[in-house]
Parts: sequence; C-alpha cells; structure tokens
Amino acid sequence: MDILLRYGLLLFLLNAACEGLAQRVEINADPAIEQLVRTWTAQNRSNPRIEGWRVQIASSTDRQRIESARTQFLSLYAGVPVDWVHERPYYKLRVGAFRTRQEAMAFLMRVRHTYPDAYPTRDPNIHPRDFIR
Repeated sequence: MDILLRYGLLLFLLNAACEGLAQRVEINADPAIEQLVRTWTAQNRSNPRIEGWRVQIASSTDRQRIESARTQFLSLYAGVPVDWVHERPYYKLRVGAFRTRQEAMAFLMRVRHTYPDAYPTRDPNIHPRDFIR
C-alpha cells in the first residue's frame, strides 16, 4: 500500500511540474491572409475537385453517338463512373477516375478488347467520390 501511495504522489508531482513547463503559442496573421484562407476553404468545400486520370473511349461531333456509347459502356461496366466533356467541336466520353496514370492503364487493359482506340487522359476536374477503389 505504501508503494502505491508513493507512486501516486510521484505521478502527481510530475504532472504538476509538466504543466508549469507548458508554453503558449500565439500566431498573429494579416487579416487579408486570414480572409484568403477562409475563401479558399469555402470554395473547396462547395466544389471539391482533384486532378487525376480517366480513360477516353469515344470522341465524336455527334452528341447522340456519345450518349449511345455511354449507355453501352454502363451496361458492360456498371458502377464505373462515366463523364463526357464538350470541347468544340467534339464530345468526348471518358470513363473511370484514377489517381495515377498506372491505375488508368490497368483499367485500359480491361476495356481494350471492347474499346481498342481507348487511351488514358488527364482530367483536372474529378470529384473525389468518382475515384475507383
């Protein structure tokens, strides 16, 4: 019992000594910088986008053809994100969402037999929920 009392007293004294050594850090930032950080944070929360890779499987000036290719792809690969972009005059059908080119290439090997002209392409505007795990 005497040992427990001694250890308890020792722990109490060590804790008290450590609290006396604690330091306080105060950061004084320019209000313009603080506003810039708040604005940047709010924009990223409302529209989170990450740069990554997709596999482009079709390109055409005919939007109906792209919509048809989209439907066909979804029937073959359900659950894989599909997105199309319009870069005049072309509509481009892009699938998947990958963090690295290597991940995109691995997926490309899976779809190569159905889409022989497919290739990986960078996409600066991928929503985080679209990334394939």
